[in-house]
Amino acid sequence: MTFNVLGVTGSFYGLTVGLSALCYLGILFFQYRKTQFIAEAVVLYGVLGIPLGILFSRAAFCVANYTYFFHTIEQPVKMLYFWDGGYSMAGMLMGLVLAALIAAKLKKLNVRSFLDAVILPLGVLIIGMRLAEGFTEVLGVGRQVDVGAVAQSLPILFVTEKMGAMELHRLAVFRYEAVFALLILGAMVLFRRNRNRRDGDLAMLFFTLYGAGQMLFESMRDDGHLVISFIRIQQVLGLLSILIVLGIFCRRFSKTRGARDAVTAAWAMLPIMAVVLIMMISPINHVLDLTDHIVLGIVILAAMGAYLAFFLRTKGANPRLILTWLVALLLVAACVMLEFSMDGSADIFRDYALLALCAAVLFLCPFSLYHTLTRQEA
Repeated sequence: MTFNVLGVTGSFYGLTVGLSALCYLGILFFQYRKTQFIAEAVVLYGVLGIPLGILFSRAAFCVANYTYFFHTIEQPVKMLYFWDGGYSMAGMLMGLVLAALIAAKLKKLNVRSFLDAVILPLGVLIIGMRLAEGFTEVLGVGRQVDVGAVAQSLPILFVTEKMGAMELHRLAVFRYEAVFALLILGAMVLFRRNRNRRDGDLAMLFFTLYGAGQMLFESMRDDGHLVISFIRIQQVLGLLSILIVLGIFCRRFSKTRGARDAVTAAWAMLPIMAVVLIMMISPINHVLDLTDHIVLGIVILAAMGAYLAFFLRTKGANPRLILTWLVALLLVAACVMLEFSMDGSADIFRDYALLALCAAVLFLCPFSLYHTLTRQEA
């Protein structure tokens, strides 16, 4: 959707994104305007963040769609045509994080503390960017669903497409993500009140909560955005962000309990156990298939479980860390199996509810450790 002002053509998508970016930076500057050095860092962050956010966002999109530029249209130079559209929210966040790190270093501020500061109101920017997707009429649209009277009573939940006398209803995922970004914004304000948190905790909680949301909402999308084969890149990145933060909190937790560093090596068994379980229940393909060898799979899992239980415990690992990682990786396996069953599902809303539950519990794995750490470190 476009508009014309004095002969200049603009897009409502770009206008909405631009206004949301200005609101975000304005809130950030207003919050720290009385602190000279932080205010100067915020200005520098804005100057760096806008070009770096666009650059990384475009770069992530082009990397995910390199086959289109190199093979489909055979014009790699079009990767530089950023005005043609094609961006990644995950890439933009990477660019903003880099801008915050550079600004903090140049202004000689605590990097983790400054990162917390710029992350706090970031939900404002994401809300605007998600709502802007609605103007594209392509991005942020989910799969077609048969909702009957629900679409009449709650039309805001769906995007309606008319084909003659027929009406098709698709999930308005961009609206769900905007509401979720608002919830993230509220959660960040709430988490900030915890005076016992360490610098950097707020940023890690943001990416954990955002990653959990991406696991669900990217599954709902049906717009082909950032998909390689059947894998949604931003869904994978959301999952990785949760596991990375979980590893960081586990490291801190192990230090408070005096656990030895050697236990880290044993954690490599956990993802292997998750893969074995997937092979037994719902193999990804014919190569990873143990469905006809369930006994063998159980024996392998039992042996690995015994190794973990005895080795980690004798090396000083806290049982809670072992249990937390097992729960997290079992949830990852459940998310993978649900994702593979979506296309042929007889009850798609049930599967989305289960995926939302798995994502929520997965978020609670690092969050529960954070909650315990803030109480112990008080």
